[in-house]
Amino acid sequence: MTISEQLRIDAVSKFLKLDFDKSEFQDIVELAAKLCEKPVALITLLDEESNWFKVKFGTDIEVMPRETSFCQYGIQQDELLIIPDATKDTRFNNNPLVQADPHLKFYAGAPLTVSSGLKIGTLCLFDQKASSLTDIQQKTLSILARQVTFIMEMQLNSIELQKQIQETEAKNDSLMKIAQLQSHQIRQPLTTIMGLINLIKDGHQTVDEEWLTMLEKATGNFDKTIVDIVAETIGSKDLRAIRFNKMVEEIDDYAILLIDNKGNIENWNKGAEKIKGYKSSEIVGQNFSIFYTDEDKKNNKPKKLITKAAKFGVARDEGWRLRKDGSKFWGLVVITAIHDENGSVIGFTKVTRDLTAIKAAQDELKISVEMYTLLIEQTGNLARIGGWELDIVKQSLSWTAMTRQIHGVDENYIPQPDTAINFYKEGFSRSQISKAIKAAIEEGKGWDVELQLITLQGKEIWVRSIGKSNYKDGICTKIYGTFQEISFYIN
Repeated sequence: MTISEQLRIDAVSKFLKLDFDKSEFQDIVELAAKLCEKPVALITLLDEESNWFKVKFGTDIEVMPRETSFCQYGIQQDELLIIPDATKDTRFNNNPLVQADPHLKFYAGAPLTVSSGLKIGTLCLFDQKASSLTDIQQKTLSILARQVTFIMEMQLNSIELQKQIQETEAKNDSLMKIAQLQSHQIRQPLTTIMGLINLIKDGHQTVDEEWLTMLEKATGNFDKTIVDIVAETIGSKDLRAIRFNKMVEEIDDYAILLIDNKGNIENWNKGAEKIKGYKSSEIVGQNFSIFYTDEDKKNNKPKKLITKAAKFGVARDEGWRLRKDGSKFWGLVVITAIHDENGSVIGFTKVTRDLTAIKAAQDELKISVEMYTLLIEQTGNLARIGGWELDIVKQSLSWTAMTRQIHGVDENYIPQPDTAINFYKEGFSRSQISKAIKAAIEEGKGWDVELQLITLQGKEIWVRSIGKSNYKDGICTKIYGTFQEISFYIN
């Protein structure tokens, strides 16, 4: 086993201890399955022998042997791995998951890459049919995988911080007891030395070789006592705490703050300086509300967050935050309460990650998510239903795989906004859909109509088309909807 693989397995063992029952993990897995139109989605962690299914959608299996896993290949690359048909891939010639039940064919896996660069598992999709993912589905799966990794690392950091706090409290407790013992240990040799000196000062004893030897011995005992006390005080636990503090201090991907129970900042790491722009000397002692917008301050959001954390142990929030220079960044925040031995809240840890880039990508995908949500709502158990989306600004048209099937085109077909309408039968059907699209763009009106379509092969079918529009700043930017075949082909 290589050193890098051993480091990866060590990291996996730490993450396996996390609480994967949290709803945010399940939400992400279900969203991945629905947006990518696949029946099975998983968060997996791959150790030396096993592929652990920590969060599942569409299956109840908990663990599989590593040697049969698809994810062993998914962690070998930085980008998304897509296997359209495993039966045509020589890597799976003898794989029982492919050659026997459940007869898996399609796989897509986005690696879960932690901040150290190690790939500990995947967010992956499976299907028993050969399939593919659109560009937007691939981008969505990669973004969701990064979100899974972020939440996992936040959880692990929170656990480590709580452990540090507990160790520090135990250390302080021990130091008080040690101090009392050490006070007695120091007083005994010191009293001996002072007694010898006072006998000489008071003229009761002259200084000769014997007394100098006694004084030297007493001084040596005192020195040994001090050395022993220092060695005992800076023990292994203290050194571990020092190293952990240094590690937290050096992390630059996350802003990690220690704040008191009123929200005043007590400590600050390099990541906080990098993300928020303040030096430690500029910010320690100020209230953490300084990072919030005027609107959030007006709504008393900072106070509400630490109140929630004090009540429930943790508070999460996502929104715009302010840097020192006044610029905004999109921050994901977790505030965790710190308790004393009596259970009283004595402060909070606050961990922030800058998700501005991811937020921009999510905004770009927003309409697509809405379109897929509509698709999911309409689908249920119905057959042959697809989705579509028209970007008015970019003049680009997107179809799902089923929409392509209904039109009779192959999976590589790229629909064009100015010609796609010609699939509708000339006359009433084409006129109706033209009017519906115009009303959606100009007035924001949706539609739900049944019309005739002529496929690429020239066959006439009836379809149900549902459309909705999306406006931004009073302008229609996109229209999207579902597309369902509602009749058999007309011979």
